[in-house]
Amino acid sequence: MNTQLKSILAKKLANKQKLNGFTLIELMVVVAIVGVLSGVALPQLLKAQDTAKDSKALQVATNAAKTCSIAIISGVTTDGDLEADTDATDGVTNEAIACAVDANFIVSGPKTIYTVALESGVPAPYTFEAVGG
Repeated sequence: MNTQLKSILAKKLANKQKLNGFTLIELMVVVAIVGVLSGVALPQLLKAQDTAKDSKALQVATNAAKTCSIAIISGVTTDGDLEADTDATDGVTNEAIACAVDANFIVSGPKTIYTVALESGVPAPYTFEAVGG
């Protein structure tokens, strides 16, 4: 009988060793680690997106001023007009701005408003102001 008991215990032990998988505690630890990492990474991702949108706003204002300047030099000022973009799906908005020798191109990003002014038809260095607090 002692040998039968040993063989039964040996079979049960062998069956337990064959089981593969994760315990509930291991899964909970992994979920906690993923939660902490995403909590750290998400604000940085949102900050990077806002910075990219602000860069795009500056690019739109600068390019509009340069296009207007070229149009003034060419003598066709309507080619430099900046059409309105108020849907903000790309994070950048501006009002319609007519091309003129003294136009101010104002474009808003999520954190900054950029202004590029033309001085006698030549784009001046841009100015900016922070949005919000």
